[in-house]
Amino acid sequence: MTTTHPKHVDALIIGGGYAGMPAASVVARAGYDVLVLAGGRSAARSEETGSEPAQHGEVLHIGGMWDVNDLAYGSGALLRHRGARTFPLPAGDHLTRTRPRAWGTRELLTCSRDLLADVPRELVVADPNHERSTTILDDAQAVGLIGDESAVLGARVRFDNGTEQEITALLVVDASGADARTTTWLSDLGVAAVPVTTRGASEFMAGRRYQASEGRADILVTAVADGARSAVLVPIENGMWAVTQTSPDRERLAGADAFVDAALDLWDPSVGRLIAEAKPVGAVTVSPTSPLRRHRHERIRGPRGMVVIGDALATFSPLDARGPLATEAAARALREALGQGISRPTTSRRAQQAIAEEVTRLWSDPRTGRMGASRHVPVASKPSTHLSRARAALSRMLPSRTL
Repeated sequence: MTTTHPKHVDALIIGGGYAGMPAASVVARAGYDVLVLAGGRSAARSEETGSEPAQHGEVLHIGGMWDVNDLAYGSGALLRHRGARTFPLPAGDHLTRTRPRAWGTRELLTCSRDLLADVPRELVVADPNHERSTTILDDAQAVGLIGDESAVLGARVRFDNGTEQEITALLVVDASGADARTTTWLSDLGVAAVPVTTRGASEFMAGRRYQASEGRADILVTAVADGARSAVLVPIENGMWAVTQTSPDRERLAGADAFVDAALDLWDPSVGRLIAEAKPVGAVTVSPTSPLRRHRHERIRGPRGMVVIGDALATFSPLDARGPLATEAAARALREALGQGISRPTTSRRAQQAIAEEVTRLWSDPRTGRMGASRHVPVASKPSTHLSRARAALSRMLPSRTL
């Protein structure tokens, strides 16, 4: 049976993750057809590195339900219905870092990364509030762009059956993640090199899930930072915990015994003691992390018709609040720019400039990534001479997110 795919759409979204779904939703609600290429390089990257992506829990600081409903069709309510956990959050001055409507919010919502990915995706496709279609292709990924140095006109798409096809679009949004090949694709079109800023060092991140011990399912998020090493326990749906650890040494985290021992060996063994008494669910997954990168697409002239967002634009630690904050800001900037019309030459440029302003603020201020969580989530930092190093580690691994 032959499956046909569109040859032209209003908007083509490259990437079906957390960055791609809000972008797809705001474009669709602006009245345009959307095609999302959700196929990715994660499997290939796992084969290249010999590692599986670590599975982390998610901690969302709910900035008012208006916010999540605004970008993702009421995802907050459905997340709760599907088992996401909510916990009271004491009042504090961290709320001044969120938007004004969120100041009255006093909750944390926690869930698995799988649930956070599935719910917005489901609602983006099913949303009845727009007349244009939104289609997600899981068997397709972009392998290049079409156009020239002045304009991106679409993408070359490869399907799982090995066939390729060009799909043209009025707007291409690259939300393909940290493994994005955007700069290479643009170079192939003759676009000037995109300036890149890097910082940080490579390390390893490991994750494992556990069935919570009896009477412990409602434990709060627990995090410990000890120099370059850290551990965080996040309660998720179905009475389970998602536990994540970071270390410069892979062998310190790989394997069931090593994973528990590493947590027990931290100066505060709270996380280690909890998981030592709990039933593990699945194996330990370890993945390398690369130095963080920020691509300065706003500094080059053109091409029009393309916007880069999410980790394809600026990478943050997987457990850093600044990543999702940048994603949400990008969706809002894109929505505002679309008020000019999707085909206007200035639309993509205006959106990219607005997104760059938000990323600059988040990239340059590590405190924004913490969102004050160290005051309200039980976080243990080693005292005396190690305090500054512990805080530095916390800025990389705290999982607080604002929606």
